[in-house]
Amino acid sequence: MKKGFLFPLLLAILAAVVYAMIVSRAEKKLNDAKNVKYVFVPTRDIKEREVIKRDFVKTVPVPAAYLQKDAFTYTTDADFKAIENAVARIQIPKGNQISKYAITSLSPEAGLSSKIPVQMRGFIINNIPIATAGLIKPDDNVDILLTFSAVMKNGTQQNVTVTLLQNVKVLGVGNDLGQGLDAKSASALKNKDEDASAYSDSVALALALSPRDAQYLALAQKEGDISVILRSHGDVTNYLMEIATFEKLFN
Repeated sequence: MKKGFLFPLLLAILAAVVYAMIVSRAEKKLNDAKNVKYVFVPTRDIKEREVIKRDFVKTVPVPAAYLQKDAFTYTTDADFKAIENAVARIQIPKGNQISKYAITSLSPEAGLSSKIPVQMRGFIINNIPIATAGLIKPDDNVDILLTFSAVMKNGTQQNVTVTLLQNVKVLGVGNDLGQGLDAKSASALKNKDEDASAYSDSVALALALSPRDAQYLALAQKEGDISVILRSHGDVTNYLMEIATFEKLFN
């Protein structure tokens, strides 16, 4: 074979190899792009038993080969519902993929403490009539009234009512912690509450209180009758309330 023919042949072979490599890389990039999945990762460390809020997470792309087992994937904004208001079973470090194992639904099994704000306490009022509790929902705001017998300045004894606490956040009503249940779970919870009501005509109400207010409410429960009244969602004003007496009512 002549040398003049061998050199162009080698160049042609080299060009074909280079072209094949370029095509292969392009195909790989195309396949990788098709196999990319979007997953949920925390924007900060999520603590164990912390309720996950929407702004705690973001979506990031990862190759399908690096998708963790049971990781939550993102396609539309509706997928946020799968993790929003869920409770972390374990601590989830910032940037880690969120898997189904790592979270559980917000429920009594997850614990009320996951809903209590920092530096607050979860105060449980028992024996709230079911008819009253059915009108109160988690995250409502309520006022707490105390009715008790007091000795007046003239020496007579009268029942009086005072507004003890205002603008108190409701954490839970019975088994309902505001977990945003699907239809199946909501039906199961309703049946559970109905079974419980067959043995009792009252439920527990969980409130978020400061340690100081919790002390005074515990004391008030021993001194008289506690009443819970609902507030408008937009009304967060603390009003100056006078003591209510029958004398003032009829005058």
